[in-house]
Amino acid sequence: MVAGNEMAAGATAEATDTATATDASPRPPRRWSRTAKTRASILDAAREVFLEHGFAEANVSDVVDRSGSSVGSIYHHFGGKAELYVALWEDHEEALHDASSRAVQAARAAGERDPLQLFIVGARAYLERAWFDHAMVRVFLSGDSPPGFEALRRARGQDWIRENAQLLRAADEPVARVLVLVLTSIVGDGAREVCSLDSRSEAEQIIEVTLGFIRKVAS
Repeated sequence: MVAGNEMAAGATAEATDTATATDASPRPPRRWSRTAKTRASILDAAREVFLEHGFAEANVSDVVDRSGSSVGSIYHHFGGKAELYVALWEDHEEALHDASSRAVQAARAAGERDPLQLFIVGARAYLERAWFDHAMVRVFLSGDSPPGFEALRRARGQDWIRENAQLLRAADEPVARVLVLVLTSIVGDGAREVCSLDSRSEAEQIIEVTLGFIRKVAS
C-alpha cells in the first residue's frame, strides 16, 4: 500500500529548496550539506512552533528565533508560514509512504503474493508510523490549517484510493471499487484513532483491531 495521510490527505505542489535543485555545474559538498542542514533546522523549529501554537497562532518570528535562521532564509527556502506547514505535512506523508512501501517490498521479497496480505502489511506499517508522529498528526487533523489545505488532503485521498486499488488488483467494476474505498477508509479511521492516543500499548491494540476489520470486510 502506498500510504496517504490519516484522513486520506491531499497532494500538493512541493515547497522545494531552490538551492538544492539540479544544476549542470558542480557545487562544493559543504554547500549542499549546509543547505540541507539549514532546511532541516527551520523545519524542526517550525514543528515545535506548530505543536505549541497551532497554525493560526504560530508566527514566523518564533521559527526564526528557534532555528537561528533569518527571516530571509526562511522565505528563501519555503516562502512563509503556510509553506512551512505544508512542507512538514509533505515530509510526514513521505515518511508514511516510505514505511508502507518498504514493508510491502519486504513482504514481496519474502515470497508474499496475495494482494490482501500485502495490503495488510502496508496498512500495519502505515498505522505504526502514524502513531510514531502522533503529536504532529493531531496538528494536521485539527482543522487549524492554511487556506486550501483541505482540498490538498482530498486530492491526496483520491490518489491513495487509486494506489490501493492497484495494490489490491481490484477490477474496474462497482463492487471492487467500493471494497477498495471501504478498506482505505478503515485504515484512515484507524490511524485517526491511533493518533488520538498517547499510550503505545493502546495504539497497538487499535492497530490490531483495525487490521482485524480489514480481514473481516475483505473475506
